Amino acid sequence: MDIVVQLLVLLWIVLFVVILQWSHLTSRGASVATWLGLTIISWWLEIAVAFFALHAILFSLGREVAILVGILTIAIMTLTPAAWAYGLSRRNRHHTVSP
Repeated sequence: MDIVVQLLVLLWIVLFVVILQWSHLTSRGASVATWLGLTIISWWLEIAVAFFALHAILFSLGREVAILVGILTIAIMTLTPAAWAYGLSRRNRHHTVSP
């Protein structure tokens, strides 16, 4: 996929998440859509950073270090959805208005 298209899709997701947060929708669907949008944005950025970092590490520090950083990257990307879910659930609890 062309980088311009990727950036446009990323921008659309960012705008979608911002609109959901500004609209103050309290439905489960808004929370799930926000979580999904933030997870996709995070994964895209993690992949972009990891691509350049792994190549720089591979050519400067060697294959073994690049493998370790690759494993660390996979661990971070695996924990990203759980971290966003935790953060959004804490945010929703603090912004919930009691009757």
